[in-house]
Amino acid sequence: MNIAPHILANGNWLSTEQFMEIALFDEQGGYYNNNITNIGFRGDFSTSATLSDLPARRLVAEWKRACAACGRTLPFLEIGGGNGDLAMGIARELGFFGRLRATYLMVDRSRALRDFQKMVGGQFVRVYATIEEALKRCGGRAFIFCNELPDAFPARQFRYTEGQWMEMGYTVAEGRIVRGLRPCAGLPRSLAFERWAREGQIIEVHESYHKWFAAWQPLWTCGTMVTIDYGELNDTLYHRRPAGTLRGYKAHQLLTAQELPALAGHCDITADINFSDIITLAQTCVGDSLQYMSQRDFLKDYAQPDRPEDMHLISVPGAGDHFHVLIQHRY
Repeated sequence: MNIAPHILANGNWLSTEQFMEIALFDEQGGYYNNNITNIGFRGDFSTSATLSDLPARRLVAEWKRACAACGRTLPFLEIGGGNGDLAMGIARELGFFGRLRATYLMVDRSRALRDFQKMVGGQFVRVYATIEEALKRCGGRAFIFCNELPDAFPARQFRYTEGQWMEMGYTVAEGRIVRGLRPCAGLPRSLAFERWAREGQIIEVHESYHKWFAAWQPLWTCGTMVTIDYGELNDTLYHRRPAGTLRGYKAHQLLTAQELPALAGHCDITADINFSDIITLAQTCVGDSLQYMSQRDFLKDYAQPDRPEDMHLISVPGAGDHFHVLIQHRY
């Protein structure tokens, strides 16, 4: 995808959020709708579910607790199902008769991945384009979960410069795409603005995820939501990260923010999650209870010591403390 015409058509400016939206989700050239081929060893990046069935085993255990608390068998509702590895892991953990009793709904914005999920999931998985559709299908009661979802939402990016926060984006100058700064009329809600107001510091705010999350909450009436992703709490998120966390992945190779325009539409783009912001958002749901923990603490009691892939997911330092989990209960 040539991103320059999009920049020029928008007055020679695309915010980082606008850039990510086009590069990832454009109908004609966006990565998730056109150029993603697979997830895992043969793709551009891997997830925990492509490495091990451990997340599936742990989620089934959490699902059983949620069903007992709600007094009914809840449907599984996975958001951002990727290549279906997590769904298939859960199917194996349930066993044949367990699959007959369970309903599995999957939501994905990517047209290409939805087609892949329908093929892989067969009759076990029902695929939807929006969570609103899926929640209406199950009457608002569901065991909702996602693995590496919020980080895939387009993020706004800001830089603290001469005593104020400026929004970062992309412009075209002398035939080249360069990163630029613009004043912003107002800042989105984030705890990062106060904590990380240091000259030159760059931060990301997943405002698009915050808006998406708030929009469908009234439709969800009972169940548990499990959010697994990489990131940290606000106080430590940008420690030794003055350039922020925006980056890309192509064939498992790390790409810097400066390299992203040249590969727009052909690589994954992501930024770490500010879990303090996500927790604050969930706390606005009056009556819900929350649990926050490292991936190690979430998975360790279900890991099998003789399986290296399980040990990798709970390793510290490593995946065990770089990934974190937020569990939201609504009964």
